[in-house]
Amino acid sequence: MTIRAFGGPHRYIQGPGALSELATLVPLYGKRPFVVVDVAVIGALREQLAALLKPCVDHVEFAEFFGECSASQIEAMAVKADAASSDLIITIGGGKAIDTAKGVRILRGGAIIVVPTVASNDAPSRRLAIVYTDDHVLKEVRLMPTNPDAVIVDTSIIARAPRRFFVAGIGDALSKKFEAEQCFNSGGMNFYKARPAGLAVAIANQCYQVIRRDAVASLAAADSKEPDAAFENIVEATILLSRLGF
Repeated sequence: MTIRAFGGPHRYIQGPGALSELATLVPLYGKRPFVVVDVAVIGALREQLAALLKPCVDHVEFAEFFGECSASQIEAMAVKADAASSDLIITIGGGKAIDTAKGVRILRGGAIIVVPTVASNDAPSRRLAIVYTDDHVLKEVRLMPTNPDAVIVDTSIIARAPRRFFVAGIGDALSKKFEAEQCFNSGGMNFYKARPAGLAVAIANQCYQVIRRDAVASLAAADSKEPDAAFENIVEATILLSRLGF
């Protein structure tokens, strides 16, 4: 019999104001966090992050991310994390900032907490880091040994992101049912180099059903910038269910 394997983030937290959970989670993983923050959101969140983290850690080092998730960017960030003697990586932003932080985690080890600011794909929950050249040509896919230790999805932040990112996330997640079924039925392997568990197919199907049920209704919340039940369901589908099924 072929080995089956299934994996996901150790902890997933979602809802309006979920960012405040950092104060409880961070001490479980380290005392000297290295925080990779997307330059697009650092201005809006830096003071809040500092207020949340400083009472519960010994030192916080912020690093602004901009540009490309490239090998040179990852290595530069890792040097900064080494200089700060950081024992935990926190990443806040979009997919490229998140994947850059994952690259740092691959080089240095330790824990990683992911805080997405858009729901455009399932990058926050996955162990993959998609690495490009500095001029945006796909170069390689790197794998962390595990999925993120924690994923914190503050939907009040997600709701303020441009609508096009939210719509992109719906499209990205919609295909996962068919991808998962094809992989399972053809005897394919997953990213753990094993056969998929039947649970993954069930989750991918649930992801599809949630999108078919709530996607249209969720767009009203995306337009009003106020998360509601449909919006929460779609965010969970695009960030968590999509990844677990895929």
